[in-house]
Amino acid sequence: MITAKPAPLVVADSSCITLRGGGTTAAPLIASPRLDPNPANLLACGPGGLLVAGGAGGTVATGCGLAGDGSTGNPVTAATKAWPHPCTIDSTAGGVYCDSAGVLRSEPRTMASNATAEGNQAYPATLVPAGSDVVVTTKTLDMRNPDTCRPALAYVNVSIDVDFNLPANSSAVAGIGDDDMQAFVNRGSSTATGVHTQVGKLWRRSIPAGGTLTEPLVITMGRGTGGATYTRIQWSIRALIISV
Repeated sequence: MITAKPAPLVVADSSCITLRGGGTTAAPLIASPRLDPNPANLLACGPGGLLVAGGAGGTVATGCGLAGDGSTGNPVTAATKAWPHPCTIDSTAGGVYCDSAGVLRSEPRTMASNATAEGNQAYPATLVPAGSDVVVTTKTLDMRNPDTCRPALAYVNVSIDVDFNLPANSSAVAGIGDDDMQAFVNRGSSTATGVHTQVGKLWRRSIPAGGTLTEPLVITMGRGTGGATYTRIQWSIRALIISV
């Protein structure tokens, strides 16, 4: 009697399983898992079988800023506090972002800065112009927004103080731009010297993110009569720059 020889066992590896052995008593066929060498892979083959490393019972350890162990009853969550403000969190709260190094970041911090330009200049006695709003000099202040993320709000205070000499029956006016801020008339019989007062304005400006805005202070004079002269101009431009 002739017995047919069994067909050979044909095996092949797959992408996740590696086979070794020939399927005989001396060399049994053994299947082994093929593990991806990527460092992020937590799957491992231990004495008890396959497992995902990183915690007991499939849970994970947490650190600063996180709570929970990753289980169904205790999921990993951000460790937050109750919202303490009367406004609603949905409409007013900022965001949390991930930077290029994988670190969590909040909204940009509030920034505040200031800028100042000022002067005190004496002049030889100079006739006050007879016209209106005649530009005598223009001063400027460069205001830089240090915040490269957001526009800034700038509160700008400008002030002038012009000294006049007013002979009898003379007059003089000084202003900021086309707004007359000082007006003096001498109706006496002798010259009044060093007549002055300090006046100012407050303006609001917007400066683009990371930008610079130049604020002008245009000092004007006019309605000079009776030989009125000016001998000194004091001025200042002061800005408080805030980005929030």
